Amino acid sequence: MLEYSHTNRKGNKMKKLILVKNSDGQRGANGKKKIYEIVVVDNRVITSWGKAEELHKQQTQTKVFGSSQQALWFAYDKQWSKQAKGYELVASL
Repeated sequence: MLEYSHTNRKGNKMKKLILVKNSDGQRGANGKKKIYEIVVVDNRVITSWGKAEELHKQQTQTKVFGSSQQALWFAYDKQWSKQAKGYELVASL
């Protein structure tokens, strides 16, 4: 069974995964780091991505699931797919 790491200030169960990858330079960002963040709060998954050097310019997407377990499965599936593309898990909170 998948589990949450901790509870936030509002008492919601929460899990946070942070992945990074060096840019391959295909879009002119050679040498920059890309960051992908996955946050699960109860039955919601919030993903953010962009350049690690420009956190204020990140894009964000929120998905709502029927249960918290479905949200966790989606988050871990997203993590594994990013790792298959060369991202490294740097934090799991």
